[in-house]
Amino acid sequence: MARMRAKKNIPDRLEKCKERWFEFSATNKGQWRGVCNKDSETKVFLEIGCGKGKFACETASKNPGVLYIAMERDTSVTLAAIEKAHTMEVPDLYFVNADAQFIETYFANEEIDRIYINFCDPWSRKNKPKRRLTYRDYLETYKRILKPNGQIFFKTDDEPLFEFSLEEFKATGFTFNAVTYDLHSSEFNEDNVRTEFEQKFADQGIKIKGAIVTSPSK
Repeated sequence: MARMRAKKNIPDRLEKCKERWFEFSATNKGQWRGVCNKDSETKVFLEIGCGKGKFACETASKNPGVLYIAMERDTSVTLAAIEKAHTMEVPDLYFVNADAQFIETYFANEEIDRIYINFCDPWSRKNKPKRRLTYRDYLETYKRILKPNGQIFFKTDDEPLFEFSLEEFKATGFTFNAVTYDLHSSEFNEDNVRTEFEQKFADQGIKIKGAIVTSPSK
């Protein structure tokens, strides 16, 4: 785990939740199933940018037997997510405190079955599309760590980001399984788990956009 900023009781709080994180997560690369006591057939789901962990905890709880790994770059937010998972006693959920640009430091080629990207920064005001988690360079990285025909589940409230992402998925060879501009009114809402941001946007009447895409066969 990245070094936490010096805050009161951080070491004690981490010690209470030590089963949820690894001090040197990069050493698990290519070995996550074995390290987490799972067999080689166990599916691995990865969430990039898990925030305070609501989606991770609820999704992991709904998918028993799946190894769920939640990645978050903000250390204080990561700790909040770790504590939530510990309190809820969610099985098979682990955390990586790192930036997505270093994702291949932690995961090997074809190690992941599914990736979740929920409400990532659209970088609209800053005019830096290359920073978006759905920019093609990121997508090429995801293709490497995903198994053949692995999937990405993507959600956002931001329509320009959504349109941009659809074009990037297409340009990098992903195929579309589902696209919706109003997730909560679609057939996919039944199995949908809402994030903290998602609930906030929905309460404001903002329609949630979503897509499920599949990586190319290798």
